[in-house]
Amino acid sequence: MLKAAKKILPVAALLVIVGIFVFSAFNEKTGPAKKVDFVCGSEVTVTVFGGFKSEEKTERAIEEAKRLDSFVLSDTIPTSATYLLNENGKYTDKNGELVSYIKECKELTDKCEQMTLLSKPFVIAWDIAGEGRIPSSEEIDETVKKADMNNLSVVGNEISLSNGALLSFGAFGKGTVCEKAVETLKEQNVKSAIVTVGGTVGVLNTAEKTYSVGIRNPFGGSGDYFATVNVNNGYLSTSGDYEKFFEKDGKRYCHIFDAATGLPVKSDITSVTVITDGGTKSDFLSTAIFILGEGGIDLAHDMNAEVIIVKKDKSVIISKSLEDKFELKNKDFTVTVK
Repeated sequence: MLKAAKKILPVAALLVIVGIFVFSAFNEKTGPAKKVDFVCGSEVTVTVFGGFKSEEKTERAIEEAKRLDSFVLSDTIPTSATYLLNENGKYTDKNGELVSYIKECKELTDKCEQMTLLSKPFVIAWDIAGEGRIPSSEEIDETVKKADMNNLSVVGNEISLSNGALLSFGAFGKGTVCEKAVETLKEQNVKSAIVTVGGTVGVLNTAEKTYSVGIRNPFGGSGDYFATVNVNNGYLSTSGDYEKFFEKDGKRYCHIFDAATGLPVKSDITSVTVITDGGTKSDFLSTAIFILGEGGIDLAHDMNAEVIIVKKDKSVIISKSLEDKFELKNKDFTVTVK
């Protein structure tokens, strides 16, 4: 048996994992099995520590993540139910997977009126996937109308869109895919693993050990973290304005939109990291709190989640329950517990 050793995993929007040294309660010869692929427009990494046929188990988790993206969630892959719904304005969901997921996500967006499942018109109007553009006020008003959740209807297995609405799971998908991969590993009796999809990390660990996860320094490079937080089991998602944005006339426009205004969010916050028991929930909450600001902390606590907020002046707010788990590594930052 190996002695447990501390490990640090950096987490961020468009997360990069570097130099992972992981403790293990398994025989050295089993080693970690790691597989890297691409899903939801981001790199997905599945690492299993020890156990029998670990490589096969990582591959199965990747395959399930890719299936969920390619056949259910993606709004860019032609085989996806979401893509077909957007193309045709209606879709019959025979197995009910998309219907169930829409209902799950709608329950979450109901908690934050400034979020919508119909955000794709914002992305198109502002050309977020390209060089970026500033639409006219008339165009922005049109996107707000299209993003109204009343334009999405689910009756039985029939899903329909109206008034030019387009479905997108941008604030949920990576967390959901991460959660699905972790659940697939659990089904295969994996005891210890890490799954990363973009800005979401899933930690699976049945032993009474902890992972030390590095929180990305939004003012530094991709491998630079300003603090660490200890996690046993759960999910961490980060949303920020420092990875995906464009600049026009000296102003920065981020990729996170307020559904009530159709405008990119302007905030004194630069990143939000949420730690909770579900990938979909963590992804939703990190975006919601970025939009809501510090007031969103109450929402997170109501949903049994922990929060790390980094502001543009390098002040940091953390949940009180994180006091004994959070460690500041960079003295340029100051920490307040709330």
